[in-house]
Amino acid sequence: MPDAYDYVIVGAGAAGCVLANRLSADPRTSVLLIEAGGADGNPVHLVPKGFYFTLNNPRYAKAFTTRAFGDGHTESLVRGRVLGGSTTINGMVWNRGWAPYYDAWEAAGNRGWNWARFVEAYRRIERHQLGGNDVRGGDGPVDIEIAGPREEACDALIAALERHGVAFQQDMNGSGDERVSYVASNIRRGTRMSAAKAFLRPVRRRANLTVVTHTEAETLVLSGTRVTGVRCRRGGGGTATYSARKEVLVAGGAFDSPLLLERSGIGNPDVLAGAGVPVVVASPNVGENFKEHRGVLLQYRLTGVRGYNAEASSQARYLWTGFKYLFTRSGMIAHGGYAVSGIYRSDPDSDAPDTQCFFTPISTSAVNPMTGRMVVDKHPGAKYVTYPLHPTSTGSLHITGPGLDDAPRLDPNYLSTEHDRAMLVKAVRRAREIVATEPFARFVAEELQPGPLVVEDADIVEYGRNKGVAGAHGLGTCAIGPDPDDVVDASLRVRGTEGLRVVDASVFRDQPSGNNNAPTMALAWIAADIILAENG
Repeated sequence: MPDAYDYVIVGAGAAGCVLANRLSADPRTSVLLIEAGGADGNPVHLVPKGFYFTLNNPRYAKAFTTRAFGDGHTESLVRGRVLGGSTTINGMVWNRGWAPYYDAWEAAGNRGWNWARFVEAYRRIERHQLGGNDVRGGDGPVDIEIAGPREEACDALIAALERHGVAFQQDMNGSGDERVSYVASNIRRGTRMSAAKAFLRPVRRRANLTVVTHTEAETLVLSGTRVTGVRCRRGGGGTATYSARKEVLVAGGAFDSPLLLERSGIGNPDVLAGAGVPVVVASPNVGENFKEHRGVLLQYRLTGVRGYNAEASSQARYLWTGFKYLFTRSGMIAHGGYAVSGIYRSDPDSDAPDTQCFFTPISTSAVNPMTGRMVVDKHPGAKYVTYPLHPTSTGSLHITGPGLDDAPRLDPNYLSTEHDRAMLVKAVRRAREIVATEPFARFVAEELQPGPLVVEDADIVEYGRNKGVAGAHGLGTCAIGPDPDDVVDASLRVRGTEGLRVVDASVFRDQPSGNNNAPTMALAWIAADIILAENG
């Protein structure tokens, strides 16, 4: 392997795979893609429901432990550490959000970052089951399929939402109105379409593209304030340094990207001093502005309807369901974490849709499936996750020492604003109203979680803070902005440096009214256009 390339990309996740594909299209340009994890060749990565078994497997994921919550517990926020990054282990929801939240970027002073630009990127990326139109793509590299076939409990919930004025739409991403749909996912014929499968695998044979795995970036190499390369730890032991003739593109995600910058001396001087890292570039907002959805999982015991529990309530049934999936690529295993998604107002006085829900007729009240075990209830059941779309609480993520082995300090700071606490209460109350509406109400035997004791506003907030669920949508830790203290500018260049950009969900200023999966790929597509234009 050579040790110098035109572009060195750190992280082979949603953004890194897109960048590697686009930048290596010119055979005169050499590209190195560095991934801390390993290959994605295990067949479990092809199975949509396989995330139950990979999400907390240290072979494929890295857990970031939070500071202790009010009741003393900690939580682990998990990100993919494998080719494809989190797109290889996530629930594959393809909810893109809508115009106002993208246009707000440009309104805040980030020229060129707007809805029209993202829509064009989506149209280039997607190969949608419903075909292309003005707002979705029809022949791109990422297959988008809608969960199916239709199921009785799901249809009953959709009908209940319609009674609350939330219209059914075939395409969740087709408008910004209140809407409910069967979930759209990056899936092709019942198999996961990760960023690695869509963007990296088709170009792996390019002579000018090099991919190294089990290689973790320790620090950026700087000459003054110019970034000239990356020093890495190799999985088999030892280190390696790779030089970039043009640019280093950091695509480690909202967790690893700010930590890499800080270990390299780019960050808040007080944080760096406390971690024993000399300051190279003072950038006070690195690691700040961490935003994440915080919601509540409601689980129900159902009666009079089959749901999906019967297909996985014993080892024999689960094996039979898996056997059928192998031959048909259909059924509950063939789509991601949820079957139905809704976006709606938390109350009639809301100016716009402000709450998101996910529903599936599976319940796992005996064990949290995020522990890496899929243990469903013997009786029919359902999950209903609800959270406010646009949290205003901001947390932080910072290094505590100079090395990779120094555990970072993650403080998500959930529900720290009155706005977020009030919104969570409204979201939970709205969810319970919907579930209590016919025709879904006839199937509900009891609420298993949070249960009938969590009713008062204060109880809902306390439950959400200490027993709520994170959306796995962390972002904002290297946020874009026009001000001198903003980490990256409108070209995603890190202020105060040369030859360095950050291209991943860490640059998002706010939640894009959906999930991060699709917006991050679109962001990287746009970034590739900018990089190619600026570098000729």
